[in-house]
Amino acid sequence: AVAGVSSLPVDFPGGSNAAENMAAVATSLTAEETKTLLHEVPDVYRTRIDDLLLTALSSAFATWTGTPDLLLDLESHGREELFGVDVSRTVGWLTSIYPVRLPLLAGGTAAHLKAVKEALRAIPRLGLGFGLLRSRGDEAGAKLRAHPGAQVVFNNLGQLDQALPDGLPFLPAPEQAGASRSPRQPRRYLIEISAAVTGGCLHVSFSYGTQLHRRSTIAALADRFISSLRSLLAHCLSAEAGGRTPSDFPL
Repeated sequence: AVAGVSSLPVDFPGGSNAAENMAAVATSLTAEETKTLLHEVPDVYRTRIDDLLLTALSSAFATWTGTPDLLLDLESHGREELFGVDVSRTVGWLTSIYPVRLPLLAGGTAAHLKAVKEALRAIPRLGLGFGLLRSRGDEAGAKLRAHPGAQVVFNNLGQLDQALPDGLPFLPAPEQAGASRSPRQPRRYLIEISAAVTGGCLHVSFSYGTQLHRRSTIAALADRFISSLRSLLAHCLSAEAGGRTPSDFPL
């Protein structure tokens, strides 16, 4: 998944990628569109929410970069139930980060969505072993550490509306939390994308460095993403949509 990394185009070659120069562009779905994404679409192709978000994302990047696929790092909470270990009472940041190459195939919307779905299902144990493999002292670990890696990271934070059940005496604080990193820290990625459902709507943020990209460049990328996502929703609601893929039949 990490072979043949292609660099993203930048507006200002040689610009700094420090955290102090970070800005963000946000886009969102309406409440009705978000309801469709969460509850009506998944059964059509037996997909997860990430399958649709990443299909739309790969399409948006392909239009911008002119390349047929997208290499990115996926970030997840790392609390997957894979080994029979209950971590529900464990405090800590268990994030796992791993690379995936998202294909953009000819053949229309259905073929593209199915290809991305299969690429994600092929990741062993939801990517939890990649960090261990990369830190090994053998030849494989050395090659992965030497590789430049992806320039884009995506993190779906999920349905934050469900984080605090009704009836609890707690609400998200309205105040800003402040900076989460030192302004002098070099950013690992050129573009950081995070998605979450809050207030009944999907919100997606594209963070970038102002000394590398113009705001208009990233805004155009965000617009292409949300347009592609809406096209996916419309397709999945159409009469001709539907089908199965090999991962639906584990035996």
